[in-house]
Amino acid sequence: MKTLPGLDIALVSLGARKTRAALASLGVVIGIAAVIIMVAVGNGSKKEVLDIIRQMGENLITIGAGELKRRGGKMRLTGNVTTLKPKDAIALAEEIPEVERAIPFHSESLRIKYAQNAFRSNVSGTTPEFMDVRKYSVEVGEPMTEDHVLNGARVAVLGKTAVENIFGEENPIGQTFRIEFIPFTVIGVFVEKGSDSDGEDQDDIIMIPISSLLRRVLNQTFINTIYVQAVARKDIDSIIPKISEVLRDRHKLQDDSEDDFTVRSQLELEKVKVETTETMTKLTVGVAGISLVVGGIGILAVMLISVKERTREVGVRRAVGATRSDIVKQFLWEAAVIGFLGGIVGAAAGSGIVLALAAWSPWTLILSQLSIFVSCGVCLTIGLLFGLYPAIKASRLDPMDALRVE
Repeated sequence: MKTLPGLDIALVSLGARKTRAALASLGVVIGIAAVIIMVAVGNGSKKEVLDIIRQMGENLITIGAGELKRRGGKMRLTGNVTTLKPKDAIALAEEIPEVERAIPFHSESLRIKYAQNAFRSNVSGTTPEFMDVRKYSVEVGEPMTEDHVLNGARVAVLGKTAVENIFGEENPIGQTFRIEFIPFTVIGVFVEKGSDSDGEDQDDIIMIPISSLLRRVLNQTFINTIYVQAVARKDIDSIIPKISEVLRDRHKLQDDSEDDFTVRSQLELEKVKVETTETMTKLTVGVAGISLVVGGIGILAVMLISVKERTREVGVRRAVGATRSDIVKQFLWEAAVIGFLGGIVGAAAGSGIVLALAAWSPWTLILSQLSIFVSCGVCLTIGLLFGLYPAIKASRLDPMDALRVE
Protein backbone atom coordinates (compact mmCIF):
# COMPACT_ATOMS: atom_id res chain seq x y z
CA MET A 1 0.00 0.00 0.00
CA LYS A 2 1.40 3.37 -1.04
CA THR A 3 1.83 5.94 1.74
CA LEU A 4 2.07 9.70 1.54
CA PRO A 5 5.62 10.94 0.78
CA GLY A 6 7.65 11.19 3.98
CA LEU A 7 4.91 9.77 6.24
CA ASP A 8 6.41 6.28 6.54
CA ILE A 9 9.82 7.66 7.50
CA ALA A 10 8.21 10.06 9.97
CA LEU A 11 6.28 7.23 11.66
CA VAL A 12 9.42 5.10 11.96
CA SER A 13 11.29 8.04 13.47
CA LEU A 14 8.53 8.79 15.98
CA GLY A 15 8.29 5.11 16.88
CA ALA A 16 11.94 5.15 17.82
CA ARG A 17 11.37 8.15 20.10
CA LYS A 18 7.99 7.38 21.73
CA THR A 19 8.65 9.11 25.05
CA ARG A 20 9.78 12.33 23.43
CA ALA A 21 6.78 12.35 21.09
CA ALA A 22 4.42 11.74 24.03
CA LEU A 23 5.92 14.58 26.05
CA ALA A 24 5.77 16.90 23.03
CA SER A 25 2.05 16.25 22.62
CA LEU A 26 1.21 16.56 26.35
CA GLY A 27 0.51 20.29 26.17
CA VAL A 28 -1.80 19.71 23.20
CA VAL A 29 -3.62 16.93 25.09
CA ILE A 30 -4.26 19.20 28.08
CA GLY A 31 -5.29 22.13 25.89
CA ILE A 32 -7.78 20.15 23.81
CA ALA A 33 -9.29 18.45 26.87
CA ALA A 34 -9.69 21.85 28.57
CA VAL A 35 -11.35 23.41 25.51
CA ILE A 36 -13.84 20.53 25.14
CA ILE A 37 -14.72 20.67 28.85
CA MET A 38 -15.17 24.46 28.79
CA VAL A 39 -17.40 24.30 25.71
CA ALA A 40 -19.49 21.59 27.41
CA VAL A 41 -19.80 23.75 30.55
CA GLY A 42 -20.86 26.73 28.43
CA ASN A 43 -23.46 24.68 26.55
CA GLY A 44 -24.78 23.33 29.83
CA SER A 45 -25.00 26.84 31.31
CA LYS A 46 -26.89 28.07 28.25
CA LYS A 47 -29.38 25.19 28.53
CA GLU A 48 -29.91 25.86 32.25
CA VAL A 49 -30.57 29.55 31.60
CA LEU A 50 -33.08 28.82 28.81
CA ASP A 51 -34.79 26.16 30.94
CA ILE A 52 -35.16 28.61 33.83
CA ILE A 53 -36.62 31.28 31.54
CA ARG A 54 -39.08 28.80 30.02
CA GLN A 55 -40.09 27.59 33.47
CA MET A 56 -41.16 31.17 34.16
CA GLY A 57 -43.80 30.82 31.42
CA GLU A 58 -44.27 30.14 27.72
CA ASN A 59 -44.56 32.95 25.12
CA LEU A 60 -44.46 35.52 27.91
CA ILE A 61 -44.50 39.32 27.66
CA THR A 62 -44.14 41.39 30.84
CA ILE A 63 -45.59 44.90 31.11
CA GLY A 64 -44.33 46.98 34.01
CA ALA A 65 -45.62 50.31 35.26
CA GLY A 66 -42.91 52.93 34.81
CA GLU A 67 -39.38 52.39 33.52
CA LEU A 68 -37.52 49.12 33.95
CA LYS A 69 -33.89 49.59 35.00
CA ARG A 70 -31.18 47.24 36.23
CA ARG A 71 -30.29 47.94 39.84
CA GLY A 72 -28.13 45.74 42.01
CA GLY A 73 -27.85 43.25 39.13
CA LYS A 74 -31.64 42.85 38.89
CA MET A 75 -34.35 44.51 36.83
CA ARG A 76 -36.42 46.95 38.93
CA LEU A 77 -39.33 49.23 38.12
CA THR A 78 -38.60 52.90 38.84
CA GLY A 79 -40.99 55.76 39.39
CA ASN A 80 -44.36 55.90 41.15
CA VAL A 81 -46.71 55.25 38.21
CA THR A 82 -50.41 54.76 38.95
CA THR A 83 -51.84 54.48 35.43
CA LEU A 84 -51.61 50.71 34.91
CA LYS A 85 -54.94 49.15 35.95
CA PRO A 86 -56.45 45.64 36.05
CA LYS A 87 -58.85 46.73 33.29
CA ASP A 88 -55.84 47.28 31.01
CA ALA A 89 -55.24 43.54 31.17
CA ILE A 90 -58.84 42.86 30.14
CA ALA A 91 -58.53 45.31 27.24
CA LEU A 92 -55.30 43.72 25.96
CA ALA A 93 -56.90 40.25 25.93
CA GLU A 94 -59.99 41.54 24.13
CA GLU A 95 -58.41 43.89 21.57
CA ILE A 96 -55.36 41.91 20.43
CA PRO A 97 -56.24 38.59 18.75
CA GLU A 98 -52.72 37.14 19.20
CA VAL A 99 -52.99 37.49 23.00
CA GLU A 100 -54.05 34.28 24.74
CA ARG A 101 -54.27 35.75 28.22
CA ALA A 102 -53.41 38.95 30.05
CA ILE A 103 -53.02 38.66 33.81
CA PRO A 104 -53.03 41.60 36.25
CA PHE A 105 -50.37 41.29 38.95
CA HIS A 106 -49.26 43.50 41.81
CA SER A 107 -46.43 42.81 44.23
CA GLU A 108 -45.47 44.89 47.23
CA SER A 109 -43.40 44.54 50.38
CA LEU A 110 -45.82 44.38 53.32
CA ARG A 111 -45.79 43.54 57.02
CA ILE A 112 -46.42 39.88 57.83
CA LYS A 113 -47.30 38.61 61.32
CA TYR A 114 -47.89 35.12 62.68
CA ALA A 115 -47.79 34.36 66.40
CA GLN A 116 -44.64 36.13 67.64
CA ASN A 117 -43.04 36.16 64.18
CA ALA A 118 -43.19 39.54 62.37
CA PHE A 119 -41.28 40.68 59.28
CA ARG A 120 -41.74 42.24 55.85
CA SER A 121 -42.20 40.17 52.71
CA ASN A 122 -43.43 40.56 49.14
CA VAL A 123 -47.15 39.88 48.81
CA SER A 124 -48.51 39.25 45.31
CA GLY A 125 -52.09 39.85 44.22
CA THR A 126 -53.28 38.25 40.99
CA THR A 127 -55.89 35.95 39.41
CA PRO A 128 -55.96 32.12 39.16
CA GLU A 129 -54.70 32.28 35.55
CA PHE A 130 -51.35 33.48 36.88
CA MET A 131 -50.55 29.91 37.91
CA ASP A 132 -50.95 28.65 34.33
CA VAL A 133 -49.08 31.55 32.75
CA ARG A 134 -46.14 31.42 35.20
CA LYS A 135 -46.25 27.61 35.57
CA TYR A 136 -47.07 27.42 39.27
CA SER A 137 -48.93 24.37 40.54
CA VAL A 138 -50.35 23.51 43.96
CA GLU A 139 -48.70 20.62 45.81
CA VAL A 140 -50.76 20.65 49.01
CA GLY A 141 -54.22 22.07 49.58
CA GLU A 142 -56.19 23.84 46.88
CA PRO A 143 -55.55 26.66 44.41
CA MET A 144 -57.06 30.11 44.35
CA THR A 145 -60.29 30.33 42.30
CA GLU A 146 -62.24 32.97 40.40
CA ASP A 147 -64.81 33.02 43.23
CA HIS A 148 -62.05 34.03 45.62
CA VAL A 149 -61.21 36.97 43.33
CA LEU A 150 -64.86 37.99 42.82
CA ASN A 151 -65.59 37.88 46.55
CA GLY A 152 -62.31 39.45 47.66
CA ALA A 153 -61.66 36.38 49.80
CA ARG A 154 -58.96 36.52 52.45
CA VAL A 155 -57.14 33.40 51.33
CA ALA A 156 -53.50 32.79 50.39
CA VAL A 157 -51.41 30.24 48.51
CA LEU A 158 -47.77 30.18 49.57
CA GLY A 159 -44.45 29.08 48.11
CA LYS A 160 -42.15 26.78 50.07
CA THR A 161 -39.82 29.59 51.17
CA ALA A 162 -42.72 31.73 52.39
CA VAL A 163 -44.07 28.75 54.36
CA GLU A 164 -40.68 28.28 56.09
CA ASN A 165 -40.39 32.01 56.84
CA ILE A 166 -43.86 32.28 58.38
CA PHE A 167 -44.68 28.88 59.88
CA GLY A 168 -41.34 27.09 60.16
CA GLU A 169 -42.02 23.37 60.55
CA GLU A 170 -45.77 23.78 61.18
CA ASN A 171 -48.39 22.57 58.70
CA PRO A 172 -49.55 25.83 57.06
CA ILE A 173 -52.86 24.58 55.61
CA GLY A 174 -55.77 26.19 57.47
CA GLN A 175 -53.48 28.48 59.47
CA THR A 176 -54.25 32.19 59.66
CA PHE A 177 -51.61 34.92 59.45
CA ARG A 178 -51.88 38.68 59.03
CA ILE A 179 -50.93 40.95 56.15
CA GLU A 180 -50.89 44.55 57.40
CA PHE A 181 -53.14 43.44 60.33
CA ILE A 182 -55.71 41.80 58.01
CA PRO A 183 -56.12 38.03 58.54
CA PHE A 184 -55.60 35.60 55.64
CA THR A 185 -56.04 31.83 55.70
CA VAL A 186 -53.61 29.52 53.91
CA ILE A 187 -55.46 27.22 51.50
CA GLY A 188 -52.52 25.81 49.48
CA VAL A 189 -48.77 25.43 49.03
CA PHE A 190 -47.05 25.63 45.63
CA VAL A 191 -44.73 23.01 44.17
CA GLU A 192 -41.11 24.18 44.54
CA LYS A 193 -39.81 26.13 41.50
CA GLY A 194 -36.37 27.43 42.50
CA SER A 195 -34.76 30.68 41.33
CA ASP A 196 -35.61 32.63 38.18
CA SER A 197 -33.15 33.95 35.57
CA ASP A 198 -32.27 36.94 37.79
CA GLY A 199 -31.60 34.72 40.81
CA GLU A 200 -34.86 35.68 42.58
CA ASP A 201 -36.45 32.94 44.69
CA GLN A 202 -39.72 32.01 42.96
CA ASP A 203 -40.78 30.09 46.08
CA ASP A 204 -40.76 33.23 48.23
CA ILE A 205 -44.30 34.11 47.18
CA ILE A 206 -47.45 34.92 49.13
CA MET A 207 -50.25 34.91 46.55
CA ILE A 208 -53.67 36.34 47.36
CA PRO A 209 -56.61 37.46 45.16
CA ILE A 210 -55.80 40.76 43.48
CA SER A 211 -59.15 42.18 44.61
CA SER A 212 -58.24 41.41 48.23
CA LEU A 213 -54.82 43.05 47.91
CA LEU A 214 -56.03 46.21 46.18
CA ARG A 215 -59.26 46.78 48.15
CA ARG A 216 -58.70 45.26 51.58
CA VAL A 217 -54.94 45.71 52.10
CA LEU A 218 -53.69 48.61 49.97
CA ASN A 219 -56.89 50.54 49.18
CA GLN A 220 -55.72 51.41 45.66
CA THR A 221 -56.81 50.79 42.07
CA PHE A 222 -53.51 50.53 40.19
CA ILE A 223 -51.08 47.63 39.69
CA ASN A 224 -47.40 47.38 38.76
CA THR A 225 -47.36 44.45 36.33
CA ILE A 226 -49.37 42.71 33.62
CA TYR A 227 -48.29 39.31 32.27
CA VAL A 228 -49.31 38.74 28.66
CA GLN A 229 -49.19 35.27 27.10
CA ALA A 230 -49.05 35.13 23.31
CA VAL A 231 -50.94 32.47 21.37
CA ALA A 232 -47.65 31.43 19.68
CA ARG A 233 -43.97 32.26 20.11
CA LYS A 234 -43.81 33.68 16.57
CA ASP A 235 -46.45 36.28 17.51
CA ILE A 236 -44.43 37.89 20.32
CA ASP A 237 -42.62 40.50 18.20
CA SER A 238 -45.81 41.56 16.41
CA ILE A 239 -47.78 41.84 19.67
CA ILE A 240 -45.44 44.32 21.39
CA PRO A 241 -46.29 47.37 19.22
CA LYS A 242 -50.00 46.51 19.53
CA ILE A 243 -49.67 46.44 23.32
CA SER A 244 -48.05 49.89 23.24
CA GLU A 245 -50.81 51.22 21.01
CA VAL A 246 -53.62 49.92 23.23
CA LEU A 247 -52.03 51.11 26.48
CA ARG A 248 -51.10 54.55 25.12
CA ASP A 249 -54.67 55.01 23.95
CA ARG A 250 -56.13 53.88 27.29
CA HIS A 251 -53.72 56.06 29.27
CA LYS A 252 -54.47 59.03 26.95
CA LEU A 253 -50.82 59.71 26.18
CA GLN A 254 -50.01 62.39 23.61
CA ASP A 255 -47.91 61.53 20.55
CA ASP A 256 -44.90 63.35 21.97
CA SER A 257 -45.26 61.79 25.44
CA GLU A 258 -43.09 58.93 26.62
CA ASP A 259 -44.63 55.59 27.57
CA ASP A 260 -45.64 55.26 31.22
CA PHE A 261 -45.00 51.53 31.01
CA THR A 262 -42.25 49.15 29.90
CA VAL A 263 -42.79 46.09 27.70
CA ARG A 264 -40.26 43.27 27.98
CA SER A 265 -40.58 40.02 26.03
CA GLN A 266 -39.32 36.55 26.84
CA LEU A 267 -37.37 36.59 23.55
CA GLU A 268 -35.47 39.69 24.68
CA LEU A 269 -34.68 38.09 28.03
CA GLU A 270 -33.48 34.90 26.35
CA LYS A 271 -31.27 36.87 23.98
CA VAL A 272 -29.61 38.87 26.75
CA LYS A 273 -29.00 35.82 28.95
CA VAL A 274 -27.70 33.66 26.08
CA GLU A 275 -25.35 36.42 24.88
CA THR A 276 -23.97 36.79 28.42
CA THR A 277 -23.47 33.03 28.74
CA GLU A 278 -21.81 32.77 25.32
CA THR A 279 -19.45 35.65 26.13
CA MET A 280 -18.34 33.92 29.33
CA THR A 281 -17.90 30.65 27.42
CA LYS A 282 -15.71 32.34 24.81
CA LEU A 283 -13.56 33.90 27.53
CA THR A 284 -13.04 30.59 29.34
CA VAL A 285 -12.39 28.73 26.08
CA GLY A 286 -9.88 31.43 25.16
CA VAL A 287 -8.05 30.95 28.45
CA ALA A 288 -8.08 27.17 27.97
CA GLY A 289 -6.86 27.66 24.39
CA ILE A 290 -3.68 29.29 25.69
CA SER A 291 -2.49 25.82 26.68
CA LEU A 292 -2.76 24.85 23.00
CA VAL A 293 -0.23 27.55 22.18
CA VAL A 294 1.97 26.20 24.98
CA GLY A 295 1.58 22.74 23.44
CA GLY A 296 2.59 24.13 20.06
CA ILE A 297 5.70 25.69 21.58
CA GLY A 298 6.48 22.29 23.09
CA ILE A 299 6.29 20.72 19.62
CA LEU A 300 8.54 23.48 18.26
CA ALA A 301 11.15 22.90 20.98
CA VAL A 302 11.14 19.12 20.57
CA MET A 303 11.41 19.36 16.79
CA LEU A 304 14.32 21.81 16.99
CA ILE A 305 16.14 19.47 19.38
CA SER A 306 15.33 16.57 17.08
CA VAL A 307 16.79 18.38 14.07
CA LYS A 308 20.00 19.12 15.98
CA GLU A 309 20.37 15.52 17.20
CA ARG A 310 19.59 14.02 13.81
CA THR A 311 21.90 16.20 11.73
CA ARG A 312 23.92 13.17 10.58
CA GLU A 313 20.70 11.30 9.65
CA VAL A 314 19.64 14.26 7.50
CA GLY A 315 23.09 14.30 5.88
CA VAL A 316 22.88 10.60 5.01
CA ARG A 317 19.41 11.03 3.48
CA ARG A 318 20.60 14.00 1.41
CA ALA A 319 23.69 12.07 0.30
CA VAL A 320 21.60 9.15 -1.03
CA GLY A 321 19.35 11.42 -3.07
CA ALA A 322 16.71 12.94 -0.77
CA THR A 323 15.77 16.46 -1.81
CA ARG A 324 15.14 19.43 0.46
CA SER A 325 11.44 18.91 -0.19
CA ASP A 326 11.70 15.32 1.10
CA ILE A 327 13.35 16.49 4.30
CA VAL A 328 10.69 19.19 4.84
CA LYS A 329 7.91 16.63 4.32
CA GLN A 330 9.45 14.18 6.77
CA PHE A 331 9.74 16.69 9.62
CA LEU A 332 6.40 18.29 8.85
CA TRP A 333 4.76 14.86 9.02
CA GLU A 334 6.42 14.21 12.37
CA ALA A 335 5.09 17.49 13.78
CA ALA A 336 1.64 16.93 12.27
CA VAL A 337 1.40 13.39 13.69
CA ILE A 338 2.45 14.63 17.16
CA GLY A 339 -0.20 17.36 17.00
CA PHE A 340 -2.93 15.08 15.64
CA LEU A 341 -2.29 12.27 18.11
CA GLY A 342 -2.27 14.82 20.92
CA GLY A 343 -5.62 16.06 19.63
CA ILE A 344 -7.09 12.54 19.51
CA VAL A 345 -5.95 11.72 23.05
CA GLY A 346 -7.05 15.15 24.34
CA ALA A 347 -10.46 14.83 22.68
CA ALA A 348 -10.92 11.36 24.17
CA ALA A 349 -9.87 12.57 27.63
CA GLY A 350 -12.03 15.71 27.46
CA SER A 351 -15.06 13.78 26.19
CA GLY A 352 -14.63 11.14 28.87
CA ILE A 353 -14.43 13.76 31.64
CA VAL A 354 -17.52 15.57 30.29
CA LEU A 355 -19.57 12.36 30.07
CA ALA A 356 -18.46 11.28 33.55
CA LEU A 357 -19.33 14.64 35.11
CA ALA A 358 -22.66 14.76 33.28
CA ALA A 359 -23.54 11.30 34.61
CA TRP A 360 -22.20 11.50 38.16
CA SER A 361 -22.23 15.18 39.15
CA PRO A 362 -25.04 17.73 39.67
CA TRP A 363 -23.59 19.94 36.91
CA THR A 364 -25.19 20.25 33.50
CA LEU A 365 -22.61 19.59 30.78
CA ILE A 366 -23.43 19.08 27.10
CA LEU A 367 -20.76 17.52 24.91
CA SER A 368 -20.33 19.29 21.56
CA GLN A 369 -19.34 17.02 18.68
CA LEU A 370 -18.33 20.10 16.69
CA SER A 371 -15.80 21.08 19.37
CA ILE A 372 -14.21 17.60 19.08
CA PHE A 373 -13.80 17.78 15.30
CA VAL A 374 -12.63 21.39 15.36
CA SER A 375 -10.14 20.58 18.14
CA CYS A 376 -8.58 17.75 16.17
CA GLY A 377 -8.28 20.02 13.12
CA VAL A 378 -6.72 22.76 15.25
CA CYS A 379 -4.18 20.28 16.64
CA LEU A 380 -3.17 19.17 13.16
CA THR A 381 -2.77 22.82 12.17
CA ILE A 382 -0.72 23.57 15.30
CA GLY A 383 1.56 20.65 14.52
CA LEU A 384 2.11 21.91 10.98
CA LEU A 385 2.63 25.54 11.98
CA PHE A 386 5.05 24.86 14.81
CA GLY A 387 6.82 22.14 12.85
CA LEU A 388 7.36 24.27 9.75
CA TYR A 389 10.42 26.17 10.99
CA PRO A 390 12.31 23.06 12.24
CA ALA A 391 11.47 21.28 8.95
CA ILE A 392 12.83 24.13 6.85
CA LYS A 393 15.92 24.36 9.09
CA ALA A 394 16.56 20.63 8.62
CA SER A 395 16.21 20.90 4.85
CA ARG A 396 18.84 23.65 4.69
CA LEU A 397 21.56 21.57 6.33
CA ASP A 398 24.56 21.13 4.04
CA PRO A 399 24.92 17.36 3.35
CA MET A 400 28.75 17.38 3.66
CA ASP A 401 28.71 19.35 6.92
CA ALA A 402 25.95 17.10 8.27
CA LEU A 403 27.92 13.93 7.50
CA ARG A 404 30.91 15.25 9.42
CA VAL A 405 28.85 15.72 12.60
CA GLU A 406 29.69 13.10 15.27
